[in-house]
Amino acid sequence: MPTVSAVASEGAGGSASMRRMTLDEILGQFARDGNYHFTNGPATAVELRELEGAVGRPLPDSFRAFLNRLGGGLFYAGHEIFGPHRVMVHDIELVPSLATIRSGPCAQRLPAGLVPFHRIGGILHAFDLRDPADAERIVAFPCGSTYPDLPSFLEAVVLPLVATS
Repeated sequence: MPTVSAVASEGAGGSASMRRMTLDEILGQFARDGNYHFTNGPATAVELRELEGAVGRPLPDSFRAFLNRLGGGLFYAGHEIFGPHRVMVHDIELVPSLATIRSGPCAQRLPAGLVPFHRIGGILHAFDLRDPADAERIVAFPCGSTYPDLPSFLEAVVLPLVATS
């Protein structure tokens, strides 16, 4: 796949170092790789407000931006990102909505204040909205890995790695 998950930049001493991608750069990469995704399109402002009403809390700004630009769906090699609506192909549901996944048995075992938004294999990732000052924090279940924010998570987990020479 044509994705690079970090960008080389020149350091003060002239040596190349890796810098983190911005959310805008990551969203641009997702958009360029659109042929690798099944989505139902960008979420509207009304859909995002309704989703927040169903969640009972504001969603992190970065996740709102992701859904507003790309929507929920199936990304790259099986990454489910839950949005306001389920994603279907013909009569087969590929990805449930965020509201559906929150009411399912897997998410019901999560502590209150955690909002699942991503699943790959048996791992569920959730925003930890219990502390409004740290609402971007992401926790993985059952393994317990954490990520400070959505761009870090997307770069580390979802974007495919490409060997560089």
